[in-house]
Amino acid sequence: MRLARLPAIAAIALLALFLHGGLLTSLVQILAVPATIAHLVAAISALLAFYGGYLWFVDPQRAEAGSTESRWNRFCLAVVIYAVLLRLLYLGVPELLFEEAYYWNYAKHLDIGYLDHPLMVAWIIRLFVALMGNIEFAVRAGAFLCWLVTAWFSYRLTRDVLGQAAAYRALALIAVLPVYFFIGLFMSPDAPLAACWAAAIYFMHRIVVREEPRAWLWLGVAIGLGIISKYTIVLLGAAMVLFVLVDRPSRKWLTRPEPYLAALIALALFSPVIVWNWQHEWASLSFQSQDRLASKFSFSLPRFAGNVIVLLTPTGILSVIALVVCRRQITAGFAPAAASSAVTLERSQFLLTWLTLFPVAVFAAISVFRASKLNWTGPCWLGLMPFMALLVTPGLESGAPRLLIWCRRAWPPTIVVCLLFYGAAMQWLGPGLPGVSYPHNMHLIGWRDFGRDIEVLAQRLARETGREILVVGMDRNRIASGLAFYRTQAIDAAGGKAGYDPAFQTASEHLFGSVGLMYALWFPVGQQDGKTLLLVGEAVSSLNSERVLSRAKTAGDIGEIGVWKNGRPAGRYHTRLVTGYQAASVAGAATDAGQNHEEAVSK
Repeated sequence: MRLARLPAIAAIALLALFLHGGLLTSLVQILAVPATIAHLVAAISALLAFYGGYLWFVDPQRAEAGSTESRWNRFCLAVVIYAVLLRLLYLGVPELLFEEAYYWNYAKHLDIGYLDHPLMVAWIIRLFVALMGNIEFAVRAGAFLCWLVTAWFSYRLTRDVLGQAAAYRALALIAVLPVYFFIGLFMSPDAPLAACWAAAIYFMHRIVVREEPRAWLWLGVAIGLGIISKYTIVLLGAAMVLFVLVDRPSRKWLTRPEPYLAALIALALFSPVIVWNWQHEWASLSFQSQDRLASKFSFSLPRFAGNVIVLLTPTGILSVIALVVCRRQITAGFAPAAASSAVTLERSQFLLTWLTLFPVAVFAAISVFRASKLNWTGPCWLGLMPFMALLVTPGLESGAPRLLIWCRRAWPPTIVVCLLFYGAAMQWLGPGLPGVSYPHNMHLIGWRDFGRDIEVLAQRLARETGREILVVGMDRNRIASGLAFYRTQAIDAAGGKAGYDPAFQTASEHLFGSVGLMYALWFPVGQQDGKTLLLVGEAVSSLNSERVLSRAKTAGDIGEIGVWKNGRPAGRYHTRLVTGYQAASVAGAATDAGQNHEEAVSK
């Protein structure tokens, strides 16, 4: 055996091991398969995965057989299959993120609008929870399906622009780039947003390049569903409008009914959110627009650049630069698809580059004076996936600029490193990695047991006091959201309790004059007077401050509950029982409301 093959063998072995961990944990934790059978099935599957990887990429007779093109096709196919399997097997294994638990609470308090996001994420979660129950897999199933939709439209777009071979490369990028890997794993508004964004780009391309009138109707559907997923798709819509106004061949659509019908379709789909905002004094639209812009100054352009690198990897961001700087060289040696021509290829390149860079430029401009968020530009890069796929294609060596050559050579190791990182991260979040500990109070790691412990404590206190207990997470919304989900899961595991739902018995720190986002609407302060509260906070200071004691008739001793995962410590929280809760006085409430608004906008 040649020593040069050892790194490939080691990488394949690790990748197979990570699949083993996901399959084993899913079988035991989700499907309740007996441990012996689960170990046997997982071990056999891992061996088969390793053997298949060895034959495809290490065995000299098979790995080096065929043309360079066929070997790249095989590599991309393997990447897609592995990334999909890894996500699917670990979908229900790690505990929820704080944000996922918050969106699950959206679904429990189902509505046609919410303060900080539109309705789509809530309704998707509600559908799968109704089918599968209150488990992590159900919360995230929608994200996985949204990724499939995103991948499908990206594949179709690339096939239309550059042909079948490039479409497979684009599919591999959608499967492995950090931004799209995690969008398809953890549930958030970005998952349906990405699906709608990919669909909108695809139909816009059909309109501009293929001149298909019916594509306008589907574009209206995509934008409409996108805007009830996340408001940021309006930037894509603005980019499309500007393109039609500036592009001379596209102006003819302004005299036809299809664009206006598309706008009406989008408006009709968006109407539930408009109704909710009208009922709540335009709270959500104000929160996401003028309130954000009115928040405190923060120069975060360097952070914005760092976020983009994290989302795309260094190889990905250099590929974007190469697409802008060397766009003619990239497509010069490319034979267009049968249905394309050099003119349509250039037109496609201009359209997709514009639809990508316009929203990115807006976010970059905002980051000059406001704090940048990691996920801002996530869907924006979908427009460049077809041409980035050309950099994951053999044949660019001859006479190509060094940057293009470097990108092409860097993509295979970048992809492998990404897959190894994802596998190791999932293994760590699931069954664990030997010798690797967990950070203190990181998201909801270890909360399956912690939520059960809090529920046991709440029920014991209810019996002792003879009063219904309202559990209060002493932060903006994270502790409350996590406790609502994992207390519910504990109740479900115990067979349920008629007329009792922890999601409606878990509030946030807004009861004490802080920010609560949707919790302020779900648990109005004035309706909680006289209640007995179990406070749960990370720091002792959050339980014995003046704003807490001044609103309670009595306050008990402060207790402590540890958080553990896989036998290792993962955090610690403190608890305190208070009775006779009273809302703040009128003057105090006014002061709290002003502080609440300022803090909410800054966050």
